[in-house]
Amino acid sequence: MNSSQRMAAKRYALAYDETSPSLAQAQARAQELFSAVQILAGVSVPMQSPRISSVHKKLIINETLRDWPHAAAFINVLIDAKRYHLLPEICKWVDQLLDDRRGISRAVVTSAKGLSQAQQEAARKALSARYGKTVEAVFKTDPALLGGLKITCNGELIDGSIAHRLEKLQEEITK
Repeated sequence: MNSSQRMAAKRYALAYDETSPSLAQAQARAQELFSAVQILAGVSVPMQSPRISSVHKKLIINETLRDWPHAAAFINVLIDAKRYHLLPEICKWVDQLLDDRRGISRAVVTSAKGLSQAQQEAARKALSARYGKTVEAVFKTDPALLGGLKITCNGELIDGSIAHRLEKLQEEITK
């Protein structure tokens, strides 16, 4: 997916999110969209086919998603705009926007060795202080880091690993 498609997906997600004035409504509508996408996975071939007309695709949507009228209407707009293929990326953005409403950031913290519970909690607290939000972190290990941490949060990469420091040192030496 190219950057213009990602930006289009973000705009559609923002439009979908803006139809929900309250957090509770946003959560319900996001869940409706996520459920719809799971259900539509069973009919993905006709939905992706250029041989199937938009009218037939919308019939499939309206029949399959009759219990989720908000999601069905939104997906019909995507079909009309020939943007149905953006639906998975739109869902990622909707999830991100929902996290923003809740005041939550998600992080991936990678270390050379597994972190203790105390270290994990310290990392969460430091990230929460940095971003001003509650941080939900996933902790991974990668022995190639040699030591230190590599953190991805809010689209930002913080690489404090020894491997990264060695790479930078090598760059400096070879200049």
